Amino acid sequence: MDNKKPDQHTVKEARSIKVALFAIAAALIFYLGATFLKGINVFGKKTYYYAVFEDIGALHESTNVTLNGYGIGKVTGIELLSTNPVRICAEILVTEKLDIPEDSQFEVAQKDILGGMVVNLHLGQSARVAQRGDTLGCYLAGGMLDGMGDLVAQLQSVVASVDTIGMNLKLAFRSEDSLNGGTMIKNTLENLEHTTADLSKLLAANGGKVNNIVTQLDVLSKTLGEAAPKIDAIVSNVDNITDSIAQANIRTLVNNAQSTVDNANALIADVKNGRGTVGQLVSNDSLYNNLNKTIESIDLLVKDIKADPSKYINITVFSRKEKKKDSH
Repeated sequence: MDNKKPDQHTVKEARSIKVALFAIAAALIFYLGATFLKGINVFGKKTYYYAVFEDIGALHESTNVTLNGYGIGKVTGIELLSTNPVRICAEILVTEKLDIPEDSQFEVAQKDILGGMVVNLHLGQSARVAQRGDTLGCYLAGGMLDGMGDLVAQLQSVVASVDTIGMNLKLAFRSEDSLNGGTMIKNTLENLEHTTADLSKLLAANGGKVNNIVTQLDVLSKTLGEAAPKIDAIVSNVDNITDSIAQANIRTLVNNAQSTVDNANALIADVKNGRGTVGQLVSNDSLYNNLNKTIESIDLLVKDIKADPSKYINITVFSRKEKKKDSH
């Protein structure tokens, strides 16, 4: 019996060692399997960075981290740091060998319309490279459905308008009015067809004229383009003339004109009041009558002289000759 006891203890110890080894192997396999399912390369290079958010949206562990669409890691942990203010820390594992500038940022964005999330790494411009365990900048990008409320409101308005149009068409084609409504639409379509045909005929008949008008317009536009420098010169001259007129002493001209008008008014007033020769002539009838009588007397004198000039002119030519003969 003494020989059997050591054998039993040895067997039990061997079994315990086997169970322990199997348990360790199972745990290791479970760990490696879970890690593999998370998309983490167990034997690859592992560098952890951190990002602190105020709002992480729908971010969760195992969210993919990408660089321009290429997967470079995973989110391996999320922890609430504080509640006032709210600070949420995300642990980000980067499995690729990258030199990440320290001013780079992690962007949490919506991957698809179903709500899937992704973390995009946007590389910065700093010459200094972030070290393992550094906290990088981060922000939460707007979702794909942001602003859909306004779109839905607009769509509702459009649907209401379409519904109103449908109701109006339904009323237009009611059973008792369907004939009239159909006749009106038919007449409208026929009128449109006739108008289109008339327009086609008009264009066909006057195609040459239309082409001529287009050609003339083209020539006119070219002429205007060539004359543009001359037009600019004319406009400049007009501007100079306008400036000269604006700079002229307009007030002096106005004052002179006003003085001339005042003098004319004073002269007219003197004439009306009978002052001066012209005023006496205009306002005094006696002076007019005397002048008229004088003119009449002169007229009578001229007529009398014409009728009997010897009465006023004494011609003694022949009498002088006779006196000379008598003297001899």
